[in-house]
Amino acid sequence: MGAKGRAAWVFVLAAAVALAAQALILLSLQCARLESALSEDFRVVLFLRGTPEEGRRAVLEEKLRALPEAADVRYVSPDEGLAAVRRDDPDLVDSIALVGGNPLPGAFELKPTPETLPRLAAWIASLQGLAEWSDVRWKPAQLQAILRARLYGHWLSLTLSTLLCAGAALMLAALAARGHARDPERALLAAAGGLGGAAGLAFAALASMPLRRDGLLWAPPPLWTQAAVAAGCAALGWSLALWRGEP
Repeated sequence: MGAKGRAAWVFVLAAAVALAAQALILLSLQCARLESALSEDFRVVLFLRGTPEEGRRAVLEEKLRALPEAADVRYVSPDEGLAAVRRDDPDLVDSIALVGGNPLPGAFELKPTPETLPRLAAWIASLQGLAEWSDVRWKPAQLQAILRARLYGHWLSLTLSTLLCAGAALMLAALAARGHARDPERALLAAAGGLGGAAGLAFAALASMPLRRDGLLWAPPPLWTQAAVAAGCAALGWSLALWRGEP
């Protein structure tokens, strides 16, 4: 295979590598944004049984705030709870008004720390000794989505780290054989690798443009990752020149 044929082969390979790396980076960022958005809105609601005295309620609130697993604690009075229901479902409030009075109890809204989420059920069970709760509510589907996004993000990060280590090992092995390629061939294949990486990044940017419409979850990759991918592709072409070159 001639020099031009090797350059074309390196260009295609580098474009494929850049496209795969960019896809992994984008997926990792979207998983992180999804986990962050869902975690920010996740709450555990502890409904009080009856109407405790103000002093007893304040003591209970302090105990909840002292828990290391609780990132935030907020007391919701019965009137505030009814106002929230009125915003979400006015027809239901009209039905309650026919009965008379406000049947909603006071409640505490707790935001668990990220480390608490995998063992949320056990943590909630430990709260039973603090007070007599009439009910405990949270969104299991939302919790499952948070933990899955976290798991997928960890796997993607692991994959990217593995690819980075493999690329570094390839570079080190190529450096050990640096005498087997001529300088013009190194420059040609390094340029082909850099151009192929840029082409792969450009194609990935075009393919991901529809995701930009989702302002909540879209997270553009940092510029340094783009530069790192392009530089890595150029280094890939350079190392392949060392492997494939003739003495």
